[in-house]
Amino acid sequence: MRILVTFAVKAEFSPWSSRHPFVPYEFHDYERRREFDLFKANIGPNEVTVLLTGMGKENAVKAMDSIPLAAHDVCISSGLAGSLVGVLPPRTVVTAGSAQSASGSFKIASDHFLFSLAYGCGATPVAVSLTADKIISTAREKEDLGEQGIARIVEMESTHILAAAQNARVPAVIVRAVSDAADEDLPVDFARILDTRGHLKVGGLLKEVGLNPYRIPLLIQFGRQSRSAAKSLADFLDDYLLALAKRWPTAAQERIEEVPVT
Repeated sequence: MRILVTFAVKAEFSPWSSRHPFVPYEFHDYERRREFDLFKANIGPNEVTVLLTGMGKENAVKAMDSIPLAAHDVCISSGLAGSLVGVLPPRTVVTAGSAQSASGSFKIASDHFLFSLAYGCGATPVAVSLTADKIISTAREKEDLGEQGIARIVEMESTHILAAAQNARVPAVIVRAVSDAADEDLPVDFARILDTRGHLKVGGLLKEVGLNPYRIPLLIQFGRQSRSAAKSLADFLDDYLLALAKRWPTAAQERIEEVPVT
């Protein structure tokens, strides 16, 4: 089967990419110039495409529009997320039943079969993943969002990825690993040291740590924590894709049989 997996930035993808023979990929006969990194590998019986969308709405929308989505059987919105509740510590792999925009104006559901299968493979189920407009960097911000009771994790892309998949009639699901706890401040303002593709702004980093040198150990610790979360996500994806290969043919046939004859 053909599976599309999205990550915002390469650092989220790296632990998984190191395990499989991913290579840069271009779709045949697709004329539009590609702005976003795309990779392909055969993992067991699955043909897996990985799209690095960049961070935030604008990048996610453009990235999903840059590939022929309908060429895939399923889509997985993956990557790291921040926890909004204490019961979801770092490294926890979470699957969300739906994604909701920060404004609350738009909400879209994960495919029920894909969500249930992720839960069966060991992901912690939550009702909603909040798609924020910016990086949520402080414990106070996360506390405020958590107290609203809307969502249990926060990221910046899933609502837009699921919307694009739905428009292309491709079943999609949210699977994320927690990189930072609900009561944890991020060690630096990542909006100042990273661009939206996750590339380091050296000048911004030097300024951040120069003004606050005590943050250097915290930044190193957070880097280790994020890599550990990405590794947990890679472990899960390997198991999940194997389960998909076994279960999808039956699920796909049931979908066909459920379509009413007109």
